Amino acid sequence: MGYKYVIESSAWAEYLGGTGKGEKVRQMIEHDVAATSVIAIVELADKFQRENQKFDTSLKFIKSRAAIIPITEWIALEAARLKKEIRSKHPKFGIADALHLATAMQEKAVLITFDADFPKDENVMLF
Repeated sequence: MGYKYVIESSAWAEYLGGTGKGEKVRQMIEHDVAATSVIAIVELADKFQRENQKFDTSLKFIKSRAAIIPITEWIALEAARLKKEIRSKHPKFGIADALHLATAMQEKAVLITFDADFPKDENVMLF
């Protein structure tokens, strides 16, 4: 199945938090064919744990709106390459960021994010 978007954890966090920023991605999450990296699930579960909030309901919603893409060998290798390449211009770009971007690339989808550590290009929609 082809996905139009891969939703990164910062976009999920804004949407699930009901913020004004989250409104900007409502259409994509609620009406478009989307996926998310399993890394987003880890990052969101961690955020909910730190904030002493239950993640169950949010996880069920995420799973109802987006396919969860596992880390493949290609994603792992591409993420390592992307991290090295992008970090020279974006010093805070980390391996989790690279895994999100590689997931979108594998799926031939646009990455949706609020994280300014990502480069602005045709594969990334930065809000």
